[in-house]
Amino acid sequence: MNQQDRKGVNMQTRQKMTFIILPVGLNCNIACRYCYHGAVSRKTRKQDRMSDEVLKRIMIDAPQFQSDIDFLWHGGEPLLAGKDHFKKAIDFQRQTFLTGAIFNGRVRNVIQSNLTLLSENLCSFFAKNNFILSTSIDGGRDVHDANRVFANGSGTHDRVLKSIRLWRKRGRNIGAVSLVTKSNVHQAIESLKMLKESGITSCNFHFCAQDESGSINAIPTKEETLLFFKNVFDLWLEDDNPDFPIRNFRNVLRTLCGGKPLDCTSNINGCYGFMAITANGDVYPCHRYVERNNFRIGNVLESSLLEIYDRSQSVYRNMCSLSENCQNCEWLNACGNGCAFERLTTNGSFKSTDPECSIKKGLFKHIKDKVEHLFM
Repeated sequence: MNQQDRKGVNMQTRQKMTFIILPVGLNCNIACRYCYHGAVSRKTRKQDRMSDEVLKRIMIDAPQFQSDIDFLWHGGEPLLAGKDHFKKAIDFQRQTFLTGAIFNGRVRNVIQSNLTLLSENLCSFFAKNNFILSTSIDGGRDVHDANRVFANGSGTHDRVLKSIRLWRKRGRNIGAVSLVTKSNVHQAIESLKMLKESGITSCNFHFCAQDESGSINAIPTKEETLLFFKNVFDLWLEDDNPDFPIRNFRNVLRTLCGGKPLDCTSNINGCYGFMAITANGDVYPCHRYVERNNFRIGNVLESSLLEIYDRSQSVYRNMCSLSENCQNCEWLNACGNGCAFERLTTNGSFKSTDPECSIKKGLFKHIKDKVEHLFM
């Protein structure tokens, strides 16, 4: 694939490239009971930290993509890598993006962390270097600690709240992922109130996905989940606070106004804008496939990221397959057929229907009806 062809694939589907970097692989300092990595994560607890060689290679290769770039530090728990790792990352970025690299886009560093390891020192470093922080919080202490626990079973809620406030003291916004589980599905009012009171400035509610073993212990029924989303949307709409965006709802509202959703899972061909790199340099199309060998598409010490991306287009095309049911659906532009990984693990095929299809259709119609009523 030549440069012109490559840009056709990349730039038409997504105006930026996100490199999901797992500096300690799937290693994590907490043991969430609903973790979708399941047994895979437990197998890699002793994985080494990313070497300087791998880190530098990522930063040298990234500017070749000629589009806006996000470095999304993920895991596992990325803060296990320590401050020195992130300092080296910034140094390598300055060397490659600011000196000699032909690059006209924007670069951001985003950390998705459970925040239990955030210190004053790390906070100061991240703020000074304009990192964007996001965490996970499912609600009040009882709700959150039902699933998000340390290895000894103790809850992480209080530690997360402390870190959120530490970051907010520096005047920085912070996003959150909040899973809809059996523990909070009947607490729409309480969940939304707690998120706002915690200091979170934006939120994205996620469906609780089954792990590799098929575990569904934390997953509520589809009817319960749909009612939760409808109730939260109604509360959010009534609150009418532009300073507290909820991405799930903004995605739908954007499509109703002729725009595109913000999330990869809601965009047709959204998978094309991502590559994930683990501690040893192995590359996958997304962090959710890490340690699944049939989805390993290369290694940065053997080929450049651009070369790996170019020769893996068939993998991305397969991930972005649409089922026949989706091709003519009125909600396709708002849904994008959902997460490819979840279609595969739930249904055994990429070319299948989003497992949350009925929930999304019900929510999208609810939002549309509410919006139309406002303007009647």
